[in-house]
Amino acid sequence: MTSPPWPPDWGFFCGLSFVGAGLVTLPGAIALLFGANLGTTTGAWLIAAFGLRFDLAQFAMPLLALGLLGSRVLKDGRAAAAGVLLGIGLLFLGIDFMKLGFEDWQDGLTLDGLAGDSAWHWPLFVLFGVVATVVMQSSHATLLITLAALAGGQLPYLPALAIAIGANVGTTVTAVLGALGAGAAARRLAGAHVVFNLTTATVALALLVPLAWLVDELGELIGLAADAWPLKLALFHTLFNLLGVMLMLPLIPRLAARLERLFPDPSRIPPAQAKYLNTTALQHADTALAAMEQECQRLNRRAYHLLCSAILMPSGEVIGHPPSRDVVKAHIDPTGWPMVNTRYHEQIKPLMAEILAFYARLDMPLIPEQEARLETLYARTLRMVEAVRFGEVLQRSLMRHAAPASPLREAHDDIRLALAQGLNRLAAAPDSADTTSPIDAVRQRWQRALAERLRQHRLDPWLASSLMNDLHQASRLMGALTPPEAI
Repeated sequence: MTSPPWPPDWGFFCGLSFVGAGLVTLPGAIALLFGANLGTTTGAWLIAAFGLRFDLAQFAMPLLALGLLGSRVLKDGRAAAAGVLLGIGLLFLGIDFMKLGFEDWQDGLTLDGLAGDSAWHWPLFVLFGVVATVVMQSSHATLLITLAALAGGQLPYLPALAIAIGANVGTTVTAVLGALGAGAAARRLAGAHVVFNLTTATVALALLVPLAWLVDELGELIGLAADAWPLKLALFHTLFNLLGVMLMLPLIPRLAARLERLFPDPSRIPPAQAKYLNTTALQHADTALAAMEQECQRLNRRAYHLLCSAILMPSGEVIGHPPSRDVVKAHIDPTGWPMVNTRYHEQIKPLMAEILAFYARLDMPLIPEQEARLETLYARTLRMVEAVRFGEVLQRSLMRHAAPASPLREAHDDIRLALAQGLNRLAAAPDSADTTSPIDAVRQRWQRALAERLRQHRLDPWLASSLMNDLHQASRLMGALTPPEAI
């Protein structure tokens, strides 16, 4: 048997990627999962309508050629349309490969031994569908076997419907296996998957005869032949999944709350531990970029707070509203400020290491816009870390000369205010082009003042060299934070 053309449970892993990357909340991910379950029923329609009667490879190859060529040559929306053609071609090719793989050994497989008209046989058919799906890791492969057996007269109609129910239940095993050893988000979503599929299967099995009658009525209404069993099975597959969505949709908030209590978050997340950079976010380029962006924002927030400590100012007086000179001139207690070097090794460096490790694992193909966004995030994060290292050097000097009577206190207050103004602007608009002007103005003014004070013997040359170094470090700090395109 060839490998399935779809991932074992694409809807589950999509939802897990989105909730892991922080793109959706748990109720939203559960709703996405329900919709994906309903959407996968289109595979049964394709197999029933075309897969058993046509050579889909003949249709797949032109679509693959057009899609591959168009995605490479065209741009923007037309390239996206070409990507859709490519995906449809791969879907058709996957169905054809799966059908060929089944044909190689279907002569040795017979399902007529499972046949039985009694209602107590139906749970056995459901169990067969579960086991077959678990073994082949694809509900579509199970449906292909069932459809082929139904079309060939090896399997009666009602038992085939029961096997389709079992195939739905079998997909939950993949979700449970995927959640083993994963975080709370994965276990919650896997729990929702199990609850939905088991509830849907129970209701569908209990209402098997009424649902079969409804399928017959709907089939007659849409023009299906009375003996079009494969298409009726596909209709049944869609119908009972739709029934499950209608039953469970109003219960999503309660289900999400129950799952959050059953699988709580860790009581304490270490400060240096990444929150969004998990393996599931690597399933898709969009979720990987979203996770990377959110984690970089967390690092940036930590770095901004640490840089406020570097200039000996409360972050609440720097970020959010214009810094005040009164705050700058307030008394400074050097012992009351955390050392930048210590906090850097506790909070910044470990998180940066995780971001770099995640960046190195991004091996999926990216479109040019995604590549540009990723490189921008990466470069901005490196600059932020570089600025923190400059802030470490500056903080030591500011602490040494924090006394009100220090000859450097006036200049240092000007430096601190200029850096606070630059940080305030950057926090409000990271791409701002007007962030270095405050420190540039301070540097020019104090370079002139230094020469005058040295001539008047108002400043010791040794202290003057320290101040020159501090001005240089402050300029390097702000320059590291400023995007190159804004300079």
